[in-house]
Amino acid sequence: MRAKGISAVIGLFVIAAASTSRADVALKPFLENYCLQCHGAEKQKGDRRFDRLGADLKNHDDAETLQEILDQLNLGEMPPEEEKQPSSEELKTIVAELTETLQRARTAARENSGRAVLRRLNRAEYRNTIRDLFALNMVDFDPTIGFPPDDSVEGFDNVGEGLVTSDYLLQNYLEAARKVADKAIRPGLRPEKIHLISKGEEIGGTMRGFRAEVARMTIKLRQPLNLSQLRKRGVPADGEYVIRAKALAHQRKSRYKDEDLRFNSDEPMRLSISIDSRELGATAHRTIGEFEIRDDEITTIEHRVWLDRGFNFNLHWANGPNGSFKRIMRKVLPKYTDDAIYPLRNPPEMYIGSGPELHVYELEIEGPFYDEWPPAGFARFFPDPPKKPDSEYLDASLSRLAARAFRRPVSSAELQPYLALANRHFEKHKDFWAAAKYGVRAILTSPNFIYLAEEGSKKLSRNELATRLSYFLWSSMPDAELLAASLEEPDVLRNQVGRMLRDPRSSAFVENFAGQWLGLRKLGEMPPDPEKNRGYYADDLESAMREETHRLFRHILDGNRSILEFINADYTFLNAALARHYGIPGVNSDEFQMVTLKADHHRGGLLGHGSILTATSNGIETQPVVRGVWILENLLGTPPPPPPPDIEPIEPDTRGLNTMRKLMEKHRDNPTCFECHRRIDPLGLAMENFDHVGVWRERYAKKSLIDPSGKMVDGTPIDGPDSIRNYLLKRTNQFTHCLSEKLFIYALGRRVSFTDREDIDRIVLEVSEQGFGLQELIQKIVASETFQSK
Repeated sequence: MRAKGISAVIGLFVIAAASTSRADVALKPFLENYCLQCHGAEKQKGDRRFDRLGADLKNHDDAETLQEILDQLNLGEMPPEEEKQPSSEELKTIVAELTETLQRARTAARENSGRAVLRRLNRAEYRNTIRDLFALNMVDFDPTIGFPPDDSVEGFDNVGEGLVTSDYLLQNYLEAARKVADKAIRPGLRPEKIHLISKGEEIGGTMRGFRAEVARMTIKLRQPLNLSQLRKRGVPADGEYVIRAKALAHQRKSRYKDEDLRFNSDEPMRLSISIDSRELGATAHRTIGEFEIRDDEITTIEHRVWLDRGFNFNLHWANGPNGSFKRIMRKVLPKYTDDAIYPLRNPPEMYIGSGPELHVYELEIEGPFYDEWPPAGFARFFPDPPKKPDSEYLDASLSRLAARAFRRPVSSAELQPYLALANRHFEKHKDFWAAAKYGVRAILTSPNFIYLAEEGSKKLSRNELATRLSYFLWSSMPDAELLAASLEEPDVLRNQVGRMLRDPRSSAFVENFAGQWLGLRKLGEMPPDPEKNRGYYADDLESAMREETHRLFRHILDGNRSILEFINADYTFLNAALARHYGIPGVNSDEFQMVTLKADHHRGGLLGHGSILTATSNGIETQPVVRGVWILENLLGTPPPPPPPDIEPIEPDTRGLNTMRKLMEKHRDNPTCFECHRRIDPLGLAMENFDHVGVWRERYAKKSLIDPSGKMVDGTPIDGPDSIRNYLLKRTNQFTHCLSEKLFIYALGRRVSFTDREDIDRIVLEVSEQGFGLQELIQKIVASETFQSK
């Protein structure tokens, strides 16, 4: 890798030294006249210094800097409006010279260097690869649970330079391989079924001591309902189980006011099912289903779910009264009766008269069920095992596994160490299946499995192209069809990309690419105050907000719709809770649905999504600087440099004595901060009408009117989200370029370089001429020389 990097620099130097004197003559006086007063030896605004820069491109960093200068000149953002400006002829000359020089440099770099970056699977890719390799249900099985977090580079956690390998990670690879081998290698008979039914007082002891006057709020306010038979050890084997329950809603409308009980009596009562594991603790808890329960009529619910061994299930009153017993006992009941509380056999139950009740009469679980036995992932590598399997069967089975795990054909010489290791274990312990697991563990800890290696010539081989494509669109290994396809044929490649995007596995692309491009993974890092944002938690708005953005991305992707809809879509996807949060009427279902937006909803495109507005706040108040940087980085592709380390951040004004604009003006008075904040602040302040959880407002909490007005660096006035949308829509190529670069980084697992610009610029032009379709953009990226080269 180092030798290739040196050859790239030499190639750049040789080609540039022979042909850049003309550009150098043009560049130096231009920099002296218009740039060095802010980016010279004495002052380096934005941490940029140009006085030592020439057009001879002595190294890769100089080429990147020249590309950045060219971009700023093309965008018209430099020199700043208040500084001396070059004439149109000067600007035309320097842009032409830099464009030609950089084009020659790109050609030289491509001819003299390999750009491949050896990278390992990140956590998500490892999980998905294990899932697809062994056809495992991974919903509650995570072999990467002990892995250290993957570092992000350029906003993505699949970039090679950030995916370091430590001794600690290597130890976790060994443990993960052991867990996977134990889970995947399942010889023997089909596990026996269980069928457990509990009624009334048998249900987890929760019904004991109930009286007619005791509200069944206890499902919500006390422990969840479960089967006592499973409480200690959970289900006995991995498999699919059927969970059934019989329940009845009673007295939904009662004498108690909804606001006192924190309960919505207008909507049907809902029962939810969650699963958890005593061994894995809180990390294993998740809700798997939610069901409406009819008033005064027994409702039977049934849900099929895969449960790993040791998991149990619980019932909850999903939308029951929200609060603690202490609060109801002290603040609610005394309002309605003087004799509100008396002891019962099963405290802390209490008398509350005729309040809302949710009765559960019966719980049942049956399973495990299997579509086939032995499981498909086991039979794939260990088909029809003989009664006494031998070394020959072991070698054949592990050879099949290695070829799929390494994502390419494997020679006999490569296989030999793995087969020898497993056979030695077999000879020593006389236990075939223990030896098979040992061999599986060896293959799963091999660099050939863990790393996405691309060796040999600059052009990707068919297997390497299939692998790069599958980790781009599926975050997982290629399937048999993709490996067998003639991907060197453009029509075949195009058809495979279409097939992959239609495949359910492409949900990983939506979650991992969109989640990182848009910063959705930051949602929840600084959660809103639970006391001041009860509805946010009661309605699970964090999940709903994330789902809204995922659905928009998926909709644009599936329909090859214009990427400009990320900016100005006149629709979104809402459930009742999120619509209520946004103040949009007419959405009554808990299921997400497409909703047409009106101008007074203020929600068009990503800028109106609660996910982004909440993720760019701090849980207490908005962060206009963070919001402004988010727009610059993710929609315009012009992120400001990080702030100097000695600059204090803007402190939250918890007492509300100052507007955010006043706080930011103080910060901007610092000369060190001014240059970047003149680009950031107008965008961030224009978003101030959205509060810290994305609710539209006209005034701050202390009733002062919000002023969203400002002026961009180029003089464009701006005064709210709509004006930002208009600003972006006048820069469609800039947005397309930004999104294309993000996609290239994610697809290649490396930073983009000035050497990639020719492909990117060509793709941006073609996509803009063909309707800005997202699928078409992806197709062009995959078909590019950059994607298909190392």
